[in-house]
Amino acid sequence: MNQARSYKTFSLLGTSLVCAALLGGCATTDALNKAQATADQASKKADEANANANAAKTVAAQASQKADQANATADGAKSTADQANSTANAAKAEADKAMQEVDKLAEKIDRMFKKTMQK
Repeated sequence: MNQARSYKTFSLLGTSLVCAALLGGCATTDALNKAQATADQASKKADEANANANAAKTVAAQASQKADQANATADGAKSTADQANSTANAAKAEADKAMQEVDKLAEKIDRMFKKTMQK
């Protein structure tokens, strides 16, 4: 009877081990499935982040191009303003010369008038 009891004990112990192994295997499979799902979600989020980064990079490149165009336009406007300023300065110099000539002629006329009045 001791042998029968021993056999039953080993049998129950073996069955328990097999059941535990099977349950452990199921638990491991479940854990693997959860880990795979988590990895898939992380990969999806990484792909989305990469797409967003690429979109931001494109927008930044467009903004940089527009800034370059604005700088070129500003440089052109500055050049035009410099030319206008130079033209204005030249016109002022010509006007100053003309005023000097007018002053000289006015002095000559005054002298001639004074000479005429003295006679």
